[in-house]
Amino acid sequence: MEHKAVWRGYNQAELDRQYNSRGTVPDVTVYLREYAERSAAAKASMACMENIAYGLGDDDRLDLFPVPGARGPAPVIVFLHGGDWRALSKDESAFAAPAYVGAGAMYVALDFTLVPQATLPEMGAQVRRALHWLWLNVALHGGDPARIHIAGHSSGANLVGQVLMTDWVREFDAPEDLVKSACFMSGLGDLEPVRLSFRNEKLNLTPEVVAEVSLLRRGAVVRCPLLVAVGGNETEDYLRQSREVAKWWASRGEVAQLIAPAGRHHFDVVLEWADPASDLFSEQLALMGLGAEASP
Repeated sequence: MEHKAVWRGYNQAELDRQYNSRGTVPDVTVYLREYAERSAAAKASMACMENIAYGLGDDDRLDLFPVPGARGPAPVIVFLHGGDWRALSKDESAFAAPAYVGAGAMYVALDFTLVPQATLPEMGAQVRRALHWLWLNVALHGGDPARIHIAGHSSGANLVGQVLMTDWVREFDAPEDLVKSACFMSGLGDLEPVRLSFRNEKLNLTPEVVAEVSLLRRGAVVRCPLLVAVGGNETEDYLRQSREVAKWWASRGEVAQLIAPAGRHHFDVVLEWADPASDLFSEQLALMGLGAEASP
């Protein structure tokens, strides 16, 4: 029975290995601790507006890092954290703030309700509401509502995918191009293999939810450049899914770029995104109309 193919030729044990990102590194807590420590240091050393409410729920909160001394409204980069939809928060999401604020971008770390208190579609709806709130209010804090960009890592990339499904005009009476670009890091365009893996014991995904929240199954409404990033050392099915997302996005006639930094894995590719010396950081800045040499 254990040799029976479950997904794309993988048996159950093989599929579980493909989708067990924690199993690809000796100690994941090293990276989770780095996220938290660097985020705390950023909050301690930078101007930061903490716990701004973007809605009425307890988890409808964001941390906003403005650009000190900016000569005009700054582009905005909104980061959606990973954690298997079940863990982490904005408190581990500010590690990239020094790099992006230093390059001239306002940085926003978002909180949202997690499993089991929320379903994946509910999370996606919450993130949409947060982005709509930012569009309405970010100018009050020095951000440019006409230059909102999003980036998500791991399960946060799935939320980026859900944002790309949004009909902003119909649902929010907002511009269709509210989101100007998206970065999809170590993400999955199709959650069906997750549903079939051991991870579903805690996620409880159904075929209907998979169809609703998977970018490669439901499709997209938003049209904008997409930067897809994946660690060069990630599992083959993560690499395949990243290639397929980039290829599919380009097939829509949109700009799509795939970057797979050599030697990076699922938990440190996002640190590459936060590194001003990296190609991934440079490409993110380019999407935002900034250069590595930019200054506030």
